[in-house]
Amino acid sequence: MELWMVGNKIILLAYVIGQTYFGAGTANKILVLLFLVHIALSLLAYIVKGLRLRQTAISLDLLFLLFCAAKVQPEFALLVPLSWYELVSLGGGYKPWALIPALLPLPVLKDVMPSHYIFIAVLTFFNYALMSSFSGRADRQEERLDKQREDMQRLAAQLNERQEFMRASEYMAKLEERNRLSQEIHDGIGHAMTGALIQMEAAKTLLSIDPAKAGELLQNAIGISKEGIESIRSTLKSTKPLTEQLGFSRMQAGVEEFGRRTGMLTSIVHAGSMELITPLQWKILHENVLEALTNAGKYSGATAVHVEIRVLNRYIRAVVADNGRGSGKIVKGLGLLGMEERTAAVHGTVIADGEDGFTVTTLIPYEKKS
Repeated sequence: MELWMVGNKIILLAYVIGQTYFGAGTANKILVLLFLVHIALSLLAYIVKGLRLRQTAISLDLLFLLFCAAKVQPEFALLVPLSWYELVSLGGGYKPWALIPALLPLPVLKDVMPSHYIFIAVLTFFNYALMSSFSGRADRQEERLDKQREDMQRLAAQLNERQEFMRASEYMAKLEERNRLSQEIHDGIGHAMTGALIQMEAAKTLLSIDPAKAGELLQNAIGISKEGIESIRSTLKSTKPLTEQLGFSRMQAGVEEFGRRTGMLTSIVHAGSMELITPLQWKILHENVLEALTNAGKYSGATAVHVEIRVLNRYIRAVVADNGRGSGKIVKGLGLLGMEERTAAVHGTVIADGEDGFTVTTLIPYEKKS
């Protein structure tokens, strides 16, 4: 709005100066001084801070223009409408009645000036109305943007709180699991070992007095020790996660870390019998997927990448697909060659496709367990 006012003032001022100097032929030092005073008052309105000070500066400029039009040169009146609309616009919003006060100086104008004045007053009024509409839209858009920024900040704060809660929950879960294991070992294995130790101490004491009884106690201690060892194995077996859970969780963590590091949108899914994938195959899949992600981050110009692990009828398939620019000709660098070598070690293959984005597919055969 301010830039529009300044631009219109410059154009209109140039027109009035031309009319005054070249039309009437009365250019003199007084007129130059008066124009400079008007320019100074106009600039003052943009220099001072605060609404009331700006309104005061523009009001002084209006009174000065009316005085000059009445006492010095009628052409000064042509500058009145724009300054008036500028004063009205400071109140905010569109004022349809603003045209009526702008036409009040008409009775004091002479000769051809009224037609010029009406033209300028009406033209600047329409410009004022148009810019007020645009300014209102811009203000509403800015309000929406401010609200969206506030919503994003609130959501970011909520996300941080949830992440903190998740980290705290994960830490508490680990503590609870440690406490459970400690209690289970103490109640089960600890008691068993203590019982076996008591039996062996008793057998040691009776060994020279009653060898038969000592042998019985030793046999009991051996039985208790076996039960304790079996309890240890059972506890470890129930605690240790499955291979497929370890493999996919590790890969998922790697994909999510890549997304956080690069800012790309990442996703990962799996399907099929994941328990059929061996630890060696998981290692190869994990390294190939991370290598493909690294290449996508360096060369593809993509904003999103998707990873899919699927166990088919005879093959394990891992696909890394991005939405980047792709490539009509595949040039095998060290990364792609390394993927092929790793996969070939388990009789698999790697397929690269750059037609729609860039896709790297790892295929590894497997034998079904009977």
